[in-house]
Amino acid sequence: MYRWTLSFLLLAASLFGQSFQGGIRGLVTDAGGGAVAGAKVSLVDEGTNSTRATLTNESGEYVFSGLVPATYSVSAESPSFKKSERKGVSLGTQQFLTIDMKLEVGQVTESVMVTEEVPVIETANASAGQLIDRQKLIDLPNLGRNPFMMAKVAQNVVAVGNPRFNRMQDQSGSSQISLAGGPVRGNNYLLDGIPITDSVNRAVIIPTLEAVQEVKVQANTYDAEMGRTGGGMFNTFLKSGTNSLHGSGFGYMRETEWLANNFFNNRAGRPVPNQPFKNYGASIGGPIWIPKVYNGKDKTFFWLAGEAYRQISSTSTELSVPTALETRGDFSRSFVSGASGPLQLIYDPLTTTAAGARTPFAGNVIPGARLNTIGSRIASNYPAPTRERTGYGTNNYSAASSQYDRADQFSAKVDHQIASWWRASASYLHYGSREPGEWWMNTIASPGQWLLNRKVDATAVSSILTPNATTVVTVRYGFNRFPNLNLTRSAGFDVTTLGFSPAYASKIQTTTFPLIGMQNFSGLGTTNNNDQVFHSKNLMGSVAKFSGRHSFKMGADYRRLHIDGIEFGDPAGNFGFNDGFTRETPLRATAGSGSDLASLLPELRDVPAGDEDVSVRRLHGLLLPRRLPRQLQAHAELWRALRI
Repeated sequence: MYRWTLSFLLLAASLFGQSFQGGIRGLVTDAGGGAVAGAKVSLVDEGTNSTRATLTNESGEYVFSGLVPATYSVSAESPSFKKSERKGVSLGTQQFLTIDMKLEVGQVTESVMVTEEVPVIETANASAGQLIDRQKLIDLPNLGRNPFMMAKVAQNVVAVGNPRFNRMQDQSGSSQISLAGGPVRGNNYLLDGIPITDSVNRAVIIPTLEAVQEVKVQANTYDAEMGRTGGGMFNTFLKSGTNSLHGSGFGYMRETEWLANNFFNNRAGRPVPNQPFKNYGASIGGPIWIPKVYNGKDKTFFWLAGEAYRQISSTSTELSVPTALETRGDFSRSFVSGASGPLQLIYDPLTTTAAGARTPFAGNVIPGARLNTIGSRIASNYPAPTRERTGYGTNNYSAASSQYDRADQFSAKVDHQIASWWRASASYLHYGSREPGEWWMNTIASPGQWLLNRKVDATAVSSILTPNATTVVTVRYGFNRFPNLNLTRSAGFDVTTLGFSPAYASKIQTTTFPLIGMQNFSGLGTTNNNDQVFHSKNLMGSVAKFSGRHSFKMGADYRRLHIDGIEFGDPAGNFGFNDGFTRETPLRATAGSGSDLASLLPELRDVPAGDEDVSVRRLHGLLLPRRLPRQLQAHAELWRALRI
């Protein structure tokens, strides 16, 4: 499946929004408040020492647009005035700050250091949002270390997904977020201005906190170029290296000795399961320096980050399973309620009269000669009950499962100052995870036995060009690949061991245990066989021009979203059973009669050898009753499929 998004925009307003980029503008005046035209204003990135300069216009105004989030120094100078400088101007994602500079009469060789704090309220930009800076990301509690889940600190944000699924491998669960009343999972995700949103509005990769500088959560009033969303924006900026070598490292684990046991484990007499969690990661960044070959100070910078975790999680549930006698066709101890009283009567479907009446099996036991091989072998995969049940079909099996999850992530970003007017960056993020489902019965036929493997590659290249002091040209390209491989633990299972014919086995798409749906008891098997790959290719470009009091911007955004792969569905068959085949009457339910398991077990044989109608009623080796009610035809077709 393909999806294309192509948009153009043209704005004329006091806006400089270019995805994650921001800007600084202001007014240069003298001590009396008069505008200083032609003053030189310089902007220096304090981390990389990259410099930009411009001149004020006739009104004393200046502007720097297309700035990446960083900490800057701003200085202004003009003949007959002292140089004025302000350091530590922190510019966040898509922030547009107003920094006014006042010059005092004096020599240019003299300077005045301004220590006034920059106002927090932005008056130069209409785009609203909550900036989650680096300090908040590393200081606030974040159990899953998911930067997007920090959106909870913003207003009008509602996370509706399962709070368990907020780790780096939980793209689907952690995307269940509503921003400002927008649709759940209707948001868009940007990474350094490149969309990482797939066709179902998930972030294909959740970067480690060690690689993220900040996240801006935006809703309602973001720029036109940030479209393709019915909700809000997660505008994320990756951390970059500077002239100083920096790094981080962490590791922690949670053990289970002090955890309380849950109710079902206590009732089943199980101890607290072992479920440790280990999380570790590191980062390092600085100038690229190769001894005697290359010194990247003030020019080329890198940032590397990685994170991994290993987790054993424990879950429990209650299931209904048959007794050992019942799996062999013996329902003589199958009581409607409790351990005594009336039996759950099992009726012989081959005794069905034209009026629909039936006769129970003698002793409430299906004779051994009447047991179907396939049905018996399927039923033998049920585990033994862990306790007595309170009534037929009620829960009698306390299931506990431990799942071993693991995920690894690596990211790299390189920034290079090609020229004073040309800055480029490139990033690559890779992630892989393995996530198993619950293995409730610990058998090859257990329900919930899925296994999900994911790998992600996200690549981005960006160029920012400033051909003159009032023009900024931005070009970005990104490619994302997000494969999802869904398997089951029973992959490779040979269905002929259940009695299916080799002809049937040769027709199925993948070899797994078949899916068995039941009415009274818990089903067997699972359906989780597909291989999907989500692709996206994104190309964006924009030109921003400052003229007088206005900013003009024009650009285009091309996105190609693509899904390919294969969906096997129920490759080994999906067979459903209810009590209709063995209850008192086939046309209506009767309390205390019939069973899905009893419908699975019996062979249908009522025609003696030599009967003249044998050839008519023989369907691929299956003998059907002489007068089979219409309501049973569907079930007969099912059995015919079983006996190809």
